[in-house]
Amino acid sequence: MRGQPSKILTACLLAMMSLVAACDAREPLYVGDPEGVNRKGQPQVIIKQEEIRLNGFPIKQYRTRASDLIPIIGTDISSQASSDAYWNATGLQIHAAPEDGAPAGSPELIHRFVVWVRPGIDYGKHQDCDAAGLARHRESTQMSLESLDKFEKENGFPRDEEARQRVLTRRCSMAGHTPENAFSGYFEVDGIPIGSNMSLKEIQARRKQRGLEPLYMDSGPQIYVAPKGKTGPQTNQTWVFEVTSGDGGVIVDQRLKSISIP
Repeated sequence: MRGQPSKILTACLLAMMSLVAACDAREPLYVGDPEGVNRKGQPQVIIKQEEIRLNGFPIKQYRTRASDLIPIIGTDISSQASSDAYWNATGLQIHAAPEDGAPAGSPELIHRFVVWVRPGIDYGKHQDCDAAGLARHRESTQMSLESLDKFEKENGFPRDEEARQRVLTRRCSMAGHTPENAFSGYFEVDGIPIGSNMSLKEIQARRKQRGLEPLYMDSGPQIYVAPKGKTGPQTNQTWVFEVTSGDGGVIVDQRLKSISIP
């Protein structure tokens, strides 16, 4: 009987440890707005399922004309060039085209609306280096000069000042972005404020907290879709993520890049 109390104590300690482990394993409870959200930011984009409001103005697919948006956005996006310029400036990609089979001269109707909260890297564009890029550039320059010194000494070549000057005057540039600017206003989807640094994990947790169905993978870890309901294959939103992979291609992070309708 003397060993009974110690067995009871051990059982109690194990039970407490199990409870602590269970608490630690619970999904985090996200309280307040995501990082970087400014509810007073402009413009304001509110999406509920496939319904879009831009600064309070309703945009209906294949019904709203491109010309209807001129008083709202201050520009005419009826041409591809003006549409791309607006996208690069604001992170809002709004495409318009005449309805399929419509006669010549028919109005351009909005058929796609995309909000880019994080621009994509575009290796076809170049821009001046940021602080991190400058640091890497300086390291590369130093390594090039050291390699040149070593090559000349090992081969008995005279010092090539012109080659050193070319190395020293190389411009530091890095890949650009498309669009050039991400969306910086207030963005909300199905009641959830959207920040520019949201992970897939946070988005899924916030959707669960609001009683929404989780996003599900559509065509790889970069693309997820929001279901219209609890059953059926129908979707109303496409969510695109920037994926970071580790050793062996294991996904270590997924950050929201854009949300589009359809």
